[in-house]
Amino acid sequence: MGPLRPAVLSSGAAVALRTCDNAVAYSASEVGLVGGGGLRTAAVAVLLAALAGAGLADAPRTVAIAPFWDLSADGRVVDAERLNVALSALLARSGRFQVVPPERVLASMRSLGYSAAGLFHPARARQVAQALGCDWLVVGRWTHLDLLGPADETDVPFPRRGGGPAVAVLEVHVYTPTGSRPHFGGVFDATVPAAGGASGLRQAALAALRKVAAALARL
Repeated sequence: MGPLRPAVLSSGAAVALRTCDNAVAYSASEVGLVGGGGLRTAAVAVLLAALAGAGLADAPRTVAIAPFWDLSADGRVVDAERLNVALSALLARSGRFQVVPPERVLASMRSLGYSAAGLFHPARARQVAQALGCDWLVVGRWTHLDLLGPADETDVPFPRRGGGPAVAVLEVHVYTPTGSRPHFGGVFDATVPAAGGASGLRQAALAALRKVAAALARL
């Protein structure tokens, strides 16, 4: 077993500790006890409850974002599979999560022989989550990352790609290391009108990813 690390208290737990200690000191002085030893011992249970309720509740979840499965028409234009790196950055900046580095997630998947598509199988997703030691493993598939043609060509059998809006649609599942079903699932979309090629498509993808990050922060 490795060396023990000092506990880091959240702001809520620290307040609870100070409040508990002050209450013990006050009560000791009221009854004439020196040091308040007896009351301090009794207050341990109160402090442990405060730590459980405040410190642990505030602890950030450890989240891993797997490479995305790309089923879209134009996802290759923006390297859709690796847009998990962008979602990882969004979650890290929120301060709500401890994010596993994307390269570590990919290495774990490769060591187990799993692709992005394979992680939509719950047992495989659980196995990767366990290997990474994370609370949540987020997997996703782009059903649409499409550069559409102009509106007046929508009825043409083979319309031109580009010149119209960019559409991004991402289906997301969240797995835990022990659950037999997804902990959360949702579909997130965004559209950028008159996209202008790869730049517009990336804007649409990032807009969809921001919706994913907001939804995860609310869980």
